[in-house]
Amino acid sequence: MSGLSEIPQRHADLTDEAAAWLAALDAGSADIAAFEAWRDADIRHAVAFVEVAGTWRDMDALRLANGDMQRGNVAEPIAAERLSRRHLLRAAASVAVVVVVGGGFAYRAAARASATTAVGQRKTVAAAPGLSLDLNTDTSVSWKDGMPARAWLERGEIAVRLAASHRLELLTPGGRFLLEPGAYNARVRGAGCELAILAGGGTFEGTGRRIGLGTVALANAGQLALRDAPDLGPISAWQHDTLVLNGQSLDYAVSEMNRYLPEKIVIGDPDLSRLRLGGTFATTDPAEFLQALRTSFGVRATTGANGGIVLTRI
Repeated sequence: MSGLSEIPQRHADLTDEAAAWLAALDAGSADIAAFEAWRDADIRHAVAFVEVAGTWRDMDALRLANGDMQRGNVAEPIAAERLSRRHLLRAAASVAVVVVVGGGFAYRAAARASATTAVGQRKTVAAAPGLSLDLNTDTSVSWKDGMPARAWLERGEIAVRLAASHRLELLTPGGRFLLEPGAYNARVRGAGCELAILAGGGTFEGTGRRIGLGTVALANAGQLALRDAPDLGPISAWQHDTLVLNGQSLDYAVSEMNRYLPEKIVIGDPDLSRLRLGGTFATTDPAEFLQALRTSFGVRATTGANGGIVLTRI
């Protein structure tokens, strides 16, 4: 009999564990590998998570549907206001077993999916209905389906394509963008983010400023600076594995090329940094770039002991 008496407590404990995992996944702080190990270790773990995820989703939907009505009502009793989320999850989970049938959907709705690329790698993902993401080199991004969908750009650079009637909330180190159907390029730059509008438009949280076609926005610490960019081709050239230069310094060109190279290029002669370059170069292989430096400027490329490439005068 003692074994039977432990079952309700064990279910309550599993609900607590599942709720903790769900909160961590939603916040983006969860160790995905650890979560999957916990989920796969016992079918009861998976069931508890699906129940909690379904309850969370249903509660959010109910709150959104009734939000306006609740604001107009007389305040609820204080005791009801103080019901813990844990208690609500436990109570609702007891009647949410039917959610197991749609468990895959419940999990996807509650947790973020993510993708990364290594240095020199590119990847395309169909993140959500109407949302496609292209990841450039050394990039980390996560997303969550919804209305609107949400995406978190944590590192690197992405191209965003939003189909008609879809919206995206793009969260970056510099702030949050609300994007309409269109095409965009977002790149993390230090503590900020640069967003180029190739098609469509949107707004930036906190300022309400409209960002239109042909504009490049730099968001940093919640502040926004805009500039016109008549030619957005160089910004999106990476999608064709190319680097487009139009009078930029060698120092800039090397820093851009190094984004794609495990073994970096180093300028050995400081005077070379002031050289100005123009042209289109493949990012998949630096040989073309290095040959152009040799032919046009008499710059020698020497492979160092650590595999890096050092640039000096011939």
